[in-house]
Amino acid sequence: MCGIIGVENNDSAAVLTAAGLLTLQHRGEESAGITISGKEKMKTFKEMGLVSRIFNEETLNKLPGTAAIGHVRYTTSAKSSLTNAQPFQINCIHGNIAVAHNGNITNFFKIKHMLLKKGAIFSHTSDTEILLHLIAMSKGNLANIVADSIRKLEGAFSLVILKDKTLIGARDEHGFRPLALGKLDNSYILSSESAAIEVIGGTYLRDIDPGEIIVIENGRIKKSFFYKKPKEQSTCIFEQVYFSRSDSIMFGKSVKEARIKMGEYLACQMKNVKADIVMPVPDTGYFAALGFSRTSNIMFENGFVRNHYVGRSFIKPSQNLRDLTAKLKLRPIKEVVNGKKIVLVDDSIVRGTTSKRLIDILREAGAKKIHFALSCPAIISSCYYGIDTPNKEHLIAANKSIEEMRKYLDLDSLTFLSLDNLVKACSCDNKKEKLFCTSCFTGKYPTKISKERI
Repeated sequence: MCGIIGVENNDSAAVLTAAGLLTLQHRGEESAGITISGKEKMKTFKEMGLVSRIFNEETLNKLPGTAAIGHVRYTTSAKSSLTNAQPFQINCIHGNIAVAHNGNITNFFKIKHMLLKKGAIFSHTSDTEILLHLIAMSKGNLANIVADSIRKLEGAFSLVILKDKTLIGARDEHGFRPLALGKLDNSYILSSESAAIEVIGGTYLRDIDPGEIIVIENGRIKKSFFYKKPKEQSTCIFEQVYFSRSDSIMFGKSVKEARIKMGEYLACQMKNVKADIVMPVPDTGYFAALGFSRTSNIMFENGFVRNHYVGRSFIKPSQNLRDLTAKLKLRPIKEVVNGKKIVLVDDSIVRGTTSKRLIDILREAGAKKIHFALSCPAIISSCYYGIDTPNKEHLIAANKSIEEMRKYLDLDSLTFLSLDNLVKACSCDNKKEKLFCTSCFTGKYPTKISKERI
């Protein structure tokens, strides 16, 4: 999972892009980069680390231009390194072109082998690089070149592409990863989430549709078309469960609203549970816990102090870092939890290590009973579309029954939100069951998965 943004036709393009990346920082904390063009020769600046550390006033002053794209990275298919930090920029027969990508290309190895046979030389291990090779080998105008190239790709990709003053956005035909369109005065913005558009002063207009390419130039939408007939939409439902900001809009409703609904449905599933307080695991468990409390009439309490200078443990690149981050990030308030029967609400259990640590410290703080409520179903299958769960052996629910998980985590009860209730919570009209990819809960994938990725 990564965050991407593009700003076009604005003299403050670099500053606005950096501000947008700060808003999208939760989508990737390993590296950040900006490519700028429109005034001078195209220039890319990227480093490992957080946006606030990388893009200070001095750095941004060295990035003059009117069009820019930016990227924050969370490693999935390639190692975390400066080499794989995006955007990627090339100088080819079509000129200087840069791309930033969110998602995973599932036929990456197949295309890479084909390109290697044709003499392509690879500088990165990221799957995004194959797109640049395909663009360099294609013929025609920029929009047709991009369309011809991405027709060959399978899997998940939301893209922002920059050439001179032209900004292009594209989304795979299933719509796995989000891409929003917004407007700021005479500028257009593309972003992974609507919140980033609004934070920098823009107005959210709509989502880019699955299979759509949009071409923006000189403050206007030059063209918009479908490079391939859209397939049954399969937007990752985990966006609403965990990844997206609560103030972002998806399917016409705020992520906050969807998470409150998840909590309401959880409370209905657990109507016989007796507890003193409902307590969230910050931050993504907050609104689900609020919904649970309102429906169950059990008092809502914040029982953790969160260290806001520690990032998201789920998206750390190694288990040691995830464990350390979990220990540093949350500390229970003993006066709140001591002697209490608690409904603890979190978004999910992936590997189980963070949850185990949280339960242990609550027990140490004197919690009498802990009923763990998760606002999504048990994750039993790997994701190949942009979430770092490549092997089933790392997924606790794929290897243990619910009762085994309950005992391992030292819980009084363990409840997962049902898939039907999750879909209802995330849908606008409760009828669009086919809007979502739920393969991590079911093991049924919307696309073919290359054996080399399994």
